Amino acid sequence: MPANKYQGYKAIDFLKDDDFLRWNLFDDEADSTYWASVVAEYPELNPLIEKAIALYKSQIRLNDYSLAPEQVEAYYDAFRHRVAQRKKQKTLYFWLSTTAASILLLLSVNQINKHFGNPDSRLLDFVKANALSADSVSQDIQLFVSSDKLITIAEKEADIAYNPDSIQVTGKSVSKINAMEYSQLVVPKGKRSKLTLPDGSILHVNSGTKVVYPNRFADDVREIYVDGEVFLDVTPNKKQPFIVRTNDIAIRVMGTKFNVLAYGEDTETQVVLASGAVQVTSNGNPKKTDLNPSQMYGYKSGQASVTQVDVEKYISWIHGILYVEDERFDVLMTKLSRYYGQKITFGENIVTQRCSGKVDLKSDLGKVLSGLTFSFPIEVVQENDTYRVKVK
Repeated sequence: MPANKYQGYKAIDFLKDDDFLRWNLFDDEADSTYWASVVAEYPELNPLIEKAIALYKSQIRLNDYSLAPEQVEAYYDAFRHRVAQRKKQKTLYFWLSTTAASILLLLSVNQINKHFGNPDSRLLDFVKANALSADSVSQDIQLFVSSDKLITIAEKEADIAYNPDSIQVTGKSVSKINAMEYSQLVVPKGKRSKLTLPDGSILHVNSGTKVVYPNRFADDVREIYVDGEVFLDVTPNKKQPFIVRTNDIAIRVMGTKFNVLAYGEDTETQVVLASGAVQVTSNGNPKKTDLNPSQMYGYKSGQASVTQVDVEKYISWIHGILYVEDERFDVLMTKLSRYYGQKITFGENIVTQRCSGKVDLKSDLGKVLSGLTFSFPIEVVQENDTYRVKVK
């Protein structure tokens, strides 16, 4: 095993190396000694190897990695011997197909669990290890297509599509697809995006939102993470359920249209069903709640509720319209600030005022705020990029 073959490697390249995989799979003493010698001889590889180990732990599915049949058989024999020595340890399933000559790893129920409602998700592990925020200093849309590739998009409303072999932005190919990686779409305040996933499902992504998803879905489940607001039109597939995870809840669908509101800084998470059917669970309650069209699932302070709603009022933002009905003034200001990407300040004496009506989000923020002066005894002053709202 010549160590110099790793010169020029990137972190992701180690995940395709059988020596590296065997070392992480079996933790054999001989392999550990070998890799210690690699680092000793080539210390510049150490940070890349550590990053590769982190990637391995968060992205254990290696669908595109192939072994020769004799390698598969050798690995299987080594594995079977090690399991016999460790009967008292946690259950570990390892399936190696000599026919397809590919690896599928299921490393303990506690490590990887794709079952609906279980928070121990490999996707969530990746999210926790890559804590990107939509409140970052960047004013551009950021698309992380792999662990080492970032695409910045200056457009106010970007159209992103995942095709079989490439990723396109507004019809232009910007990157090839690495099937082993996750993508992270970070849409800052003041921007929006339309995202077409590998299965054809379409997401309308609102301002201040992060979406995390695999570049290729697994065969048995389609799973994404959302922090913010998205409207989803999910491609039907009964054999491959679609799961949306947020910090508080999980939503399971087969094919439907619905809106998810789940900003980390907000006190309530909402799911509004436009058509089809969804099933929701929360982290604090494993009970499954089935929704019918025109119903909203709300989750706040550990409590869930289901109410009848006018769906259009909750999804109209994708058409540039915001409906407000008996909305607190501070809540409305938060929504407008998020949508336009501009700061709004206001006094405590108008926080609890209530608002109802329709806001044309295609108008600039100054005109929207000025329109409120006809309903409230307020005045609006713009100072650079900040709007100050105060009582007359």
